[in-house]
Parts: sequence; structure tokens; C-alpha cells
Amino acid sequence: MKRIFFLFLFLSARVVSSQEIRDPSLEIYFQWILFRTQGRISDEKESSRISALSSPAILGFKFEKYNGKFQTNLDWTLISTTNSGLVFLPGRNSYFGFLYKGFLWGAGRKSDPDEFPSWSSWKDGVEGLFAETELDRIKIRFDVLDLYRGFPLLENQWLKLQGRELFLPKQARDELIAEKDDSLVSQSRYRAGISLTGNKEDRLVYRFRVRYLSLGDWGRFGSDTKESKAEMIEGDRDYLVEWRLGLGFLWKVFYISGDFFLTRGIDKTGYHPNRSERSVPISGEALRFDLGFYNSYGKISFFGFLPDREKKSSQGEILEMGFVGMGASPISNPILQQIWGFYPSAWITDQGLEREETNFPGKRPANLFGWKAEGKFSGISPGIHFTYIGFLKEENSSSGLWAVSKNMQNKFIREAGVSIAWSPLEDGSAKIEVDLGGFESDETTGLRQWYMLFKIGGVWK
Repeated sequence: MKRIFFLFLFLSARVVSSQEIRDPSLEIYFQWILFRTQGRISDEKESSRISALSSPAILGFKFEKYNGKFQTNLDWTLISTTNSGLVFLPGRNSYFGFLYKGFLWGAGRKSDPDEFPSWSSWKDGVEGLFAETELDRIKIRFDVLDLYRGFPLLENQWLKLQGRELFLPKQARDELIAEKDDSLVSQSRYRAGISLTGNKEDRLVYRFRVRYLSLGDWGRFGSDTKESKAEMIEGDRDYLVEWRLGLGFLWKVFYISGDFFLTRGIDKTGYHPNRSERSVPISGEALRFDLGFYNSYGKISFFGFLPDREKKSSQGEILEMGFVGMGASPISNPILQQIWGFYPSAWITDQGLEREETNFPGKRPANLFGWKAEGKFSGISPGIHFTYIGFLKEENSSSGLWAVSKNMQNKFIREAGVSIAWSPLEDGSAKIEVDLGGFESDETTGLRQWYMLFKIGGVWK
């Protein structure tokens, strides 16, 4: 149904458009990844073997057209996978819209505004119906009908589509992958919201957003128990509301940005004497920051993400959930993000509300700190990054209070990587890129995994 919907948008755009298009382009590229799992939990037979995975040719299509009445912005990627066959993935923007009464009335996918450098991988947006307007450096968007499914993109899906079991050691496969794994089947739920972004004198940047998600029993953690289903209430009224307030400041070559997140909601579950009703409240906060320096040759950033954790009884039962995130993972490491499915908190993914109690990387409350640097010189773009992930304590009794350090345990993950890209043509239509990185955990978890990713591609306009 979704494919038919977006195909309709494309055909409609071709019919109503009447002016010259803005350089449609066709992109084709190949990518290969080499990886190796080491450490205590690696399979003995695999400990000395380097595995490899190559994806077939990936085709991308971009089409943009604007005039006084209509806007068309289509970005599509076509990829063939072993498990899922032929998959169409929309890009960051793929919509058709018309201008009326100062608003852009659109249908399709519209991404949220670009984030500051350290959070470029944490992407989200509307997929459905929206209305957008701009007033004196303030852009307002109303998401009327948003079919939320985690905002899948090629960059955060291509390894997952090939199959997680190819990358995970046996011990992790047995714990993280069910016999009937439906992780490749993307699901969706209704979401709506309003977002506001603006700037003052190109120095002060401010952002505000609120979103409502009809959660229901979506997800392994959000599934209702027999006790809650026995209530004399028709339907499932679980929901999640996310509030976000952000400020940023740019001055010459320096910038600083901070965002405060607040989530509130309800997830029904079995009865507990310490709760007044058969539900688990969702009541969490998170803070993220990003500061650094930039100029025409590159940038360097220092960043952090600090969520709170759930409130637990002395018996270890969750009385109140902490912060619950939405959108793509904030982590850019492809294996840690896509294969291990790491999110620094409970999260609403394309499989619903997910939270994992496991020693492996997963959806677990964690503080995240790091730095990254990028440059660009004569067509060559080097990069380097480092991230430290410190998991929050998981003892039976927990107050759920928000704290930066005293709630951290000695379990961690640290990941690092370097990359270099070369564009031999001045317009950047051809590119060769090599990424080398990996991560390791504490000795108790006993995990070490590294990878080398090679990409080559070109764009024809």
C-alpha cells in the first residue's frame, strides 16, 4: 500500500508540473564491508576468520521541481537484499505539495531540519500529510497524519536488511534474535505533532517540538499482559507524548547547542500494589549537548546525551519508565546501530516500544559522550570520531532520579573510527570512501568487533 501511495505522488507530480525541472539525477554505487568479531564471546571457529558482505548495486533517484503553485521533491533508493528481495527506501525528503494561503500542503516524507554536526545520524520526520509555513525566520510545520516507523533510510537500514545473524556471534544470536524474527517487517503507528524552528540574526537558533504517538500494544515491551487485557475497556489507550526545547548559539567559528527532551505517556501492564492503576507511567527526561568549532575547512565537535532511567521496586519490577526516544539511533557506527540495535534508552523503533534487559548492546539506559572531527581539502574529506557509552545501573531498587555520573556502572562500550573520502570531480558527482572503525565492551561482556566499509559511486544528472 505504501509503495502505491508514493507511486501515486510521483505520477501526480509529473502531471501537474509545468516548468523546467531542477536537474534530476540518478545515483549508483557499490559498497562492501569486512568485519571481525573477537573477545570472550566470539565463536572459536570464527575468531580467526574475517567475514565479508557486499551489497549489490544500489540505485538512487532524485527529482526536484518548484514553481509558484507546486513543489515536487522525490528521493528514492532501490536495493536488493537476500532476505527481503527488492526494497524501496525513500530518502530524507520525498513528497509532493502545493502552495495555498501561505502554506505548503504536502503528502509524503518531509525530514526534520538539519541537526548540529554531532547528531547528524539522529534523523526523524513526518511520513504522511503535513502543512508548513515560514514567517520572518520562523518555520512552522504541522504533522497532521504521520505514519511513524522509525524513519528508515538507506544509511541506517542496509545492513539490517541483509540479516542481523550474519554479524552476531552465536551467544548473542540466541539471546537477541527470536526463532521467528520479524525485525525486517516494518510496522507503523499514527503520530501527529507541531514543530517550530527559527533563528535571530543568524546567531541564536531555537527549536520547539511536541509529538503525540498512539502507542497501543506496539512492540515487545509494549505488549499488553493478560491482566491488563481483562479490563473492561475496549481498545488499547497507550500513548507517548514527546516535548523538545532546544537552543543554539553561533559566533564566528564557535557554536554551542543544547536540547531538553521530556516524555510522558502510559503503557498498560499487570497490576502492582505500588501502582494505583494497571499501567506503567512513562515519565522521563533527557539532555543532549553539542559544542565545537567550524570554518570552511572543517569542524570539530564535543557532544553528550544524558537520559534518565526507570523507577523500580525493591523486587526489580518497573514502576515507572524513564526516557523513551523516537527516530533513528543517535549512534553512527553501522554495526552497533543496525546489527546490535543499540539505542541509549528505551526507544520507539519500527517494531514499537522496545527495551532490552541484556548484557549485550541494545535498548538500555546509557550516558553517551564523545567527540568528532571532519575536514575538507582539495576534494579529500578525512574524519575521525570517538564515543564512550556508560550504561546506567540496573539494580533492583531505583528511584528513577536523573543523575549524570553516580548512577553509572562499570559496564561500557567505547567505539572509534576514521574515514577518508575522495571526490575526483569538482562537482562531487563521483566519490570513493573508506571507513575503518569498531567498538569494544568491558571485560565482563567480553565483546570486540571491528569493520572496514568501502564505498564507490557516482551521480548522473
